[in-house]
Order: sequence, then structure tokens, then C-alpha cells
Amino acid sequence: MVKAGTIHAIGAGILICEIQQNSNCTYRMYDYDRRDKFGNKRELHVDKALDVVDTKRYVPYESSSNAYDEALNEAAATIEADSSEGQLLVSCKYFECYKHDISDSVSINVDTASFRSVIFTEGCGTIRVGEDVKAYKAGDSFYITKTVEIEGNGVAIVTKV
Repeated sequence: MVKAGTIHAIGAGILICEIQQNSNCTYRMYDYDRRDKFGNKRELHVDKALDVVDTKRYVPYESSSNAYDEALNEAAATIEADSSEGQLLVSCKYFECYKHDISDSVSINVDTASFRSVIFTEGCGTIRVGEDVKAYKAGDSFYITKTVEIEGNGVAIVTKV
């Protein structure tokens, strides 16, 4: 997890699955001479970025506090209660994010309180809600509001808001 205000880079050939609180704000300090759709170098925002950068020592999220361990234990209990197989990636006040390794099928349970975002990062198969079946492949994403059955092989990143 990269915390807000942390300077980070995404170089060529890197694929990221970015899950974040909604924000229309990105400041570029360097852009590897990338070009926009018109062939122009993209605008840099060095001064604005320096105004909001977090200069405190970086502590990886996994070891930053006991609260993380407590969230892990709570989420693990939730996974067991839902009889879903998934690995908690991160839990914060805005969302919870799980990784599901799919080797045959997995159910993603959705309650009426929210929806789920499902992003397939590997593999292919089908996602089923009742009689409605859609094919998926790596790179596809879905918003789901009802419990679904995912069949196939691959990896799904599931986010609960």
C-alpha cells in the first residue's frame, strides 16, 4: 500500500492495480518524458507536489501498528464466516481489498450495504449472477451488487467499499 503523500514512480512496463479513495488530484514530479495524445510532454507539478508530500520516515503499512494486525484478524474471521477463500491485501477506513486465487470456482458474497469491485489480473473464465454469465480475461473489471460465482483460473482482486 502506498499512502497518500508518498512519492512513488511507475516506470515503463509496470502494471499496477490502483485502488484508492476517489480523488481528482495527481501531481507529477517527473514523467519519464511521456507524451499526451497530441505528442506534447505532460505537465509537471513539482511545487504543488512538494506542498503535500509526506516527509515523515516511511514505515511499510504491514508493520506500522497493531491496528493492522487487528484488522487482519478481523478480516480473516470475516473471510471464514463468509466461507470465501481470499487473502486480505489491505483494510482501511475507506475499503477492504482481497486477493482470490481461482483454480476452479469461487463465490464472492455481496450484502446489501455496498457493492464489490472485481478486477481480474490473471487468467480467464466466467462470472455468473443467476442465469446471466459473462466471460472475463486478465484486465477486465466488474462492479457487482449481488453474490456471484466465478469459474475458471486466475486471480481476482476484490474490493469492498
